[in-house]
Amino acid sequence: MARSGTNVGTVVRWNADQGTGFIESPDLPDDCWVEAAAVDPGAGGDLRAGQVVEVEWAESGDASHPVRALRVTPRDDLQATPGA
Repeated sequence: MARSGTNVGTVVRWNADQGTGFIESPDLPDDCWVEAAAVDPGAGGDLRAGQVVEVEWAESGDASHPVRALRVTPRDDLQATPGA
């Protein structure tokens, strides 16, 4: 049975030109593949590396991207402060 859930994670890579990237979280079974279509419309379909997000995810069964984001919402209240 495919697993799914909602976790807080960090954007580790985002390619604005392609509208794709990866989110990691210690609670995810693998890095989570994300496409711009899954990003909350309030974020304008764009993310940035280092950004903290809430990700609704599901295992995809695809060997190249085994975990995919279904919905990603930036969490401005949880952003890290560099150097803190």
